[in-house]
Amino acid sequence: MATVVKRIETSTRIRVALVIESGKIKPVWFEESGKPANERVFIKEVSYVWTHMEGAAKIISFAVWDGSNSYQLALNTRNFTWRLDVAETSPC
Repeated sequence: MATVVKRIETSTRIRVALVIESGKIKPVWFEESGKPANERVFIKEVSYVWTHMEGAAKIISFAVWDGSNSYQLALNTRNFTWRLDVAETSPC
């Protein structure tokens, strides 16, 4: 089995709740804007954090897990927007 990250193509904005702990940001939950609160995805584990540049924008990415599914949240620190990717498992 291979894990493939598939970008969700949607015009819907993503809202993310963060905590700041010891000078680092940590996502707690995320949801599509306009959806009911019962559809929030609560993050149980942040497994990896990394940064890279996209032009002049610094992107902070978080590999997260909700207990069932894996996601990648990416924060553009220039315009403070989020991108959500979903990790899917597919046969090799």
